[in-house]
Amino acid sequence: MNKKVKSILIFFAIALICLMPFYKPEADSGFDGSYSGGSSGGFSGSSWSSGSSHYSGSYSGGGSSDPIVLILPLGITLIIVAVAIISSRQKGTIMPTTTLKNVPPYNPEKLKEYLPNFNPEEFKNQAYEIYKKVQVAWMEFDYDSMRKSVTDEMYNMYKTQLTTLSVKKQTNVMKDFGLLGFNIVGMEIKDKTVSLTVTMQVECFDYIVNKEGRVLRGTDKRKVIYNYAMTFNKGISEKQNKCPNCGAPLENVNSSECPYCNSVIISENYDWVLSKKQVLSQRYK
Repeated sequence: MNKKVKSILIFFAIALICLMPFYKPEADSGFDGSYSGGSSGGFSGSSWSSGSSHYSGSYSGGGSSDPIVLILPLGITLIIVAVAIISSRQKGTIMPTTTLKNVPPYNPEKLKEYLPNFNPEEFKNQAYEIYKKVQVAWMEFDYDSMRKSVTDEMYNMYKTQLTTLSVKKQTNVMKDFGLLGFNIVGMEIKDKTVSLTVTMQVECFDYIVNKEGRVLRGTDKRKVIYNYAMTFNKGISEKQNKCPNCGAPLENVNSSECPYCNSVIISENYDWVLSKKQVLSQRYK
């Protein structure tokens, strides 16, 4: 249901509620209060059945000439719909859950053969910091910081998406992060590279604003809880910290371009970098 329809329904519901005090019903008809917010029997048959003493005279065979009686059922329906909309908004489901599939299982013992000093807790902290660094770089259009934290494939994808935002003069604000859950669920070792897949639950504000700061998408009032599946890569061969073309030292071993001769460098990632990110589910907090 789009925003305009929701707004119209809520408007009519509020209007009907405001009009109710001005209506004086007949003694043997009306609304006896059985549709209360916390009532377990909310919309009971005794209030609206044809045999009820509350409504028997007003809705007999010939119908009623009183307009308020005719629109009451519609009004109550609109109120129910409005309440349902508000309730669903509070629950805040944004997208259905996606299941992570075809992930090679995590084997801590085998991982130790390739990374003998691997510490799961340190990796969790490092992975979370990489995630935040990438999100902040995305928000600030900081291409250099992003390049150091993701693979070339992800960098090129993000750069294209950021170019679109820049052309529209929009910014994706992401802030106030909190880590709610973290698990290593998959592992793959090939081509002298270790890949670890994790599930990460994060809360943060996430919304898009225009150049004047007006919110266009999302909300700046409530956080979003994301359930991610992410893959991080790390090279396991001997680290090379110089350019293979000119021999100049490289501050960042994950760099894809030499700052001295501008040669394109194709090499493994010797520090953990983000290679894949998938949203499994998201909802408002």
